[in-house]
Amino acid sequence: MSETFDPKELSARWKGTLGELLGVEFVEASKERVVARLTIRDDLRTVGGPVHGGTLMAFADTIGAVATVLNLPPGPGTTTLESKTNFFAAGRD
Repeated sequence: MSETFDPKELSARWKGTLGELLGVEFVEASKERVVARLTIRDDLRTVGGPVHGGTLMAFADTIGAVATVLNLPPGPGTTTLESKTNFFAAGRD
């Protein structure tokens, strides 16, 4: 059985970070799977209404970081070295 982590505890650990500023809410977390949601607000949009690409990149990077940290042995840290995303259409509600 997979080790699970309390999503509310994970959210609390991100207080004072960009994840909190974005409003990232963790729903499910294990070493194999991290599920989070992001409520789209007007201040996360760009001109014309689509979700800002930087919002989506920061959301993805935050979730990836959590998944990585949950799988690290005690002691080591991590950072994003490279990230690339292709958007095929504007993000809308």
